[in-house]
Amino acid sequence: MLDLGRLREAGAIARRIRDEVYRAVKEGVKVIEICEIVEKGIRELGAEPAFPCNVGINEVAAHYTSPPSDQMVIPPRSIVKVDIGVSLDGYIADTATTVVLSPEFEAMSGASQIVLHEAIKAMGPGVNVSQIGFIIQKTANKLGFKPIRNLTGHEIKRYQLHTGLTIPNIAAPVPGKLQVNHVYAVEPFLTTMRAAGEVVSAKLATIFRADPSGLKMEKLRSEERRLLSYLVERFKGLPYTPRWIDGFEEKLHERLVRLGRIHAYPVLVERSGQPVAQAEHTVVITEEGCEVIT
Repeated sequence: MLDLGRLREAGAIARRIRDEVYRAVKEGVKVIEICEIVEKGIRELGAEPAFPCNVGINEVAAHYTSPPSDQMVIPPRSIVKVDIGVSLDGYIADTATTVVLSPEFEAMSGASQIVLHEAIKAMGPGVNVSQIGFIIQKTANKLGFKPIRNLTGHEIKRYQLHTGLTIPNIAAPVPGKLQVNHVYAVEPFLTTMRAAGEVVSAKLATIFRADPSGLKMEKLRSEERRLLSYLVERFKGLPYTPRWIDGFEEKLHERLVRLGRIHAYPVLVERSGQPVAQAEHTVVITEEGCEVIT
């Protein structure tokens, strides 16, 4: 059963941390510093990160977090997405914002917020998720931008970041209707009209997840069972980064990834190299419509 009080607390923490992002993201700042500000701030407020802080620069849309000892810095005149997840007893608030360091990106960033607002206005019990995608695409196109067609919003359950329904960002015949007391993240990603409008996987992955169900430990070596059990117990099926693990055993971890026992989230990049903006809120559907949690 949904504990709306805990979810609202997680949302309040997410909002507070999101406000700090605007002060943290500056030209020349190391990406790892931004990640650590976000993650440390969440922990200091009594919660845990639901996933590693994502920092997507320019054409990078999603799934980049700093690996250990990352030296990457925020480049000049860039557009930076920061995606934040807060877990409070497994109740997850997921939110994202875009920081622009050049006037050329202000319209795209502003459009992502407008598109998000219009999508949320339409959310309520019984609404087809395909209708949300139609509104996102129509609004984005009217403002002169293109949504990323293969990135979507998603349903959220306790300790499950992506589950159940998907919320499309384009007009598409996606099945499903929004339900009362269900929690959803809606997150339009926008790019330019000349862009491909889709993301592709880069070779790099810095975020991982160990699935707590059906592990079949008996087929693994003892050291593999030890590491996998540790990851499941510590992160409870939520995404993590090697930065969070003292004495990280890289080769052993890589072997479990190759065996398919650990899921890697590849960095996602706009296929034609065009910049991307993102806005995101978590909402809970009510009898009257929806409540924005973040």
